[in-house]
Amino acid sequence: MGGLGSGRRRWRLGASECRALEVGELCDEGRRQAQPRGEVLWRAERGGVLRARLTYAITGQEDAGDELLLTYRYWPDGSGLCHENEIELECLPGRRSYAYCPGFGCGRRVRTLYAPPGAGVFRCRSCWGLVYQRSQGAETLAYVQEAAGPAMRELVALPERTRRRPRRAYVARLPKELADHLEEELPLAENELRLWCLRLRAAGLSYRQIAALTESSKSGVARICAAGRAGIDSQALVSERLERAAAVPAPPEGDDLRALDAYLGALHRHALRLGLYRHPITEPEERLVIFADTASEP
Repeated sequence: MGGLGSGRRRWRLGASECRALEVGELCDEGRRQAQPRGEVLWRAERGGVLRARLTYAITGQEDAGDELLLTYRYWPDGSGLCHENEIELECLPGRRSYAYCPGFGCGRRVRTLYAPPGAGVFRCRSCWGLVYQRSQGAETLAYVQEAAGPAMRELVALPERTRRRPRRAYVARLPKELADHLEEELPLAENELRLWCLRLRAAGLSYRQIAALTESSKSGVARICAAGRAGIDSQALVSERLERAAAVPAPPEGDDLRALDAYLGALHRHALRLGLYRHPITEPEERLVIFADTASEP
């Protein structure tokens, strides 16, 4: 959640970092009629220490025209200060139950309400401005795609055959953007070098020009171009790109916006690799619902 360029800002709280009150756990499958009272406990996943407690009672009969209300008492610290509130419900026979967010001016129809750390009331995700966090697997995939994706796309975009016969007139100079990109990546690993040689050859450069730009030999460039795309190990190329992304460059000096953009991109990839965007600000908790006779009075 929330990386540079991801569209999500890390300073916004994640839904998984808040305590959740699931309406379906309390009301669905006839539980509202059979067990309209209960207790919700939040315990630490490690050690089972009680972190928070909520008692509730559901009153009213919708088929009789009554307003269905979930009245609760909530202890954010498990004991001590208690917060009392009520939530309007919608529970139709044979359908999923919903709550109407009690936030001021909200009233959204939702299945889950949240209480961020330190809050004494439950509101919807929009009221708290919460965002959904990506899983660890999704975060890892995002890192691999960001670090190795551009190189793999360049590999796929290469022509099927590499020109071996000399052109009548070679390109005198690379476009500045491509030349700057190459200069940023020097020195090149084995498969990175192979990819760049083929890219430069496709751009219309001679073996001599390519050798000078990639800091290699003319004969080596000729062998790489002769092998073509088949000479590139895609898995090794991904590994080289990941290794490159793992190194954080020094901050740029001066006012070079391109260098600053590259530096910020490198920091973003480094944060993805370390999992910094998914680091929780609260310790993991598990939620336990206790129904009816074994629950305390709300």
